[in-house]
Parts: sequence; C-alpha cells; structure tokens
Amino acid sequence: MSNAKNLDLSTMKIHNLVYGKSGTGKTTWACGFPKPFVFDFDGGMLSQRGRDVEYETYGLPGEAKGVAFQRFESKLSEIEKNPGKFETYILDSITTMQEYRLEFIVAGTGKPRPTQYEWGMLVLDLRDYMQRLCKLNANIIVIAHEVMVQDEITGEVLVEPVIYGRKLPAQLPLWFDEVYRAQVSRTSKGEAQFELLTWATTKFSAKSRLGCLPEVIKWSQGGKPVESYSLLTRLIKEGGKK
Repeated sequence: MSNAKNLDLSTMKIHNLVYGKSGTGKTTWACGFPKPFVFDFDGGMLSQRGRDVEYETYGLPGEAKGVAFQRFESKLSEIEKNPGKFETYILDSITTMQEYRLEFIVAGTGKPRPTQYEWGMLVLDLRDYMQRLCKLNANIIVIAHEVMVQDEITGEVLVEPVIYGRKLPAQLPLWFDEVYRAQVSRTSKGEAQFELLTWATTKFSAKSRLGCLPEVIKWSQGGKPVESYSLLTRLIKEGGKK
C-alpha cells in the first residue's frame, strides 16, 4: 500500500505534453531534459545544433511514410529492450507521427481515403504507443502542433493540441501529468520571452498535477532559452516548500 504524502516530486519522472505554434521553443524545452533521445518526425533537429542530443529522423527525402513508420516501430521496440540508455524520450511531433501512422493504416486497407474505421484504428494505435512510451522508466516529452477550433455549443474559439485529427482525446490525462502550451511574448527591451502556460484558460488547454508551478513558466533570459530541466526541478523544489 502506498501513501500520497510520501511522493517525492524531486525524483519523479516527468510525463509532459507540450504544444504550440512553430518557433515557440517546444523542441528546445524538451531537449533540455537529461540524456535525451528524439523520435524526430518533424525534421526539426537543426535547431538543436551543438547540443548533446541523440535522435533518429523519420521521413527522410524519398522515404515512404510506411517505411519511415516501420523504422520508428523498430526503434521503439529496441529501446523497450534497453530503456536505461537514455533518461528522456521525446516524440517530435505526435501530430506528424499520427499522419504517418494513418497513411500506413490506409495503405493496408487499400482504401483511397480514411473512413471512420481507419480513424478508429489510429486512436487505438496511438493509445498503445503512448502507453508503451509511458511505461519506460524515463522522462517522456511529447510535442504537438496546435489548432484553433470553435466550440459547437458556446461558439468560443479554443486552441488545442492536434491529436486524433482535431480533438483532444479524453485519454490525455491518463497519459500526461503535465500539459503545457508554449508561447512567446516580448520583454520591455523587445527581447523574446519564451513561456509555458501550465494552467488552463477559457481559450487554451493546459494542466499540471505537480501542484506547485506558476501559471506561466518564463524560461528564457536575454531572449535565449535557459536549461529547462534545471529550471523545472528548481520550481518543483521551491513550490514543494510552500
């Protein structure tokens, strides 16, 4: 039997979904975690040039999406046999990965376009991949693009991660303790201020089960991002004392 009072936030593994527009620092945030490996579906590793980050890119020039996805499955299976080689696993991005998986599924059924059946298969497959990732004894950072959708009842415009097409899945809280929205503002000096929204608003989806983070994490100095993991662990430590 366990007791929640014994949970140590300073040593726990982080399961984090980060979503936002291009250029908001999502990949940089993820690669600031210790000993990372990146499943790179977006071809965005040039932004991490000079950092000690291992990765494998899927969707190389001239490579069929089905072949690329088979390489991803092979790499994930390899990692499951030896998960301790890395401390952090990053999926960049689940938005592009699901497009690859859907094309692979449709090709297998021989249909010209996906039907409700293929979308249902995609939902089940992605749930399986997320569960497999989260079973690894490591930090898990999943990156997603974002989309604006209009609530059919209230007419409000919402911004959500692009998962399963355009709907944030009901299973999301089961996969991730932390869901952050990446954004960039400007300081009084005109410098870029990289931020992560950790609390939900009427417009943006976000959540944190840590219970000790500020509503907005500001993680840059002089217009340049700071090391994300050291900042996050400091915020956890400081918040845990309150």
